[in-house]
Amino acid sequence: MSQELLIGSISLGIAACLIFFGLPNKDGVSPRFLQFEAALVLYPPLIMLFFVWGVAELMAAFLTAPR
Repeated sequence: MSQELLIGSISLGIAACLIFFGLPNKDGVSPRFLQFEAALVLYPPLIMLFFVWGVAELMAAFLTAPR
């Protein structure tokens, strides 16, 4: 397994975990760490960072794979 493939998979997994932990509960209440104003500004870009990094690494792994 190439390093790009491993890093990309881990980054997408981290992004998925961040999305899952940020979901509101059944009553519609956000998690405690998202109830502050600064979290609403910083949390979505953090998710996008890991998502884009994972996709970029996976693209690099598949486009530079030996044939």
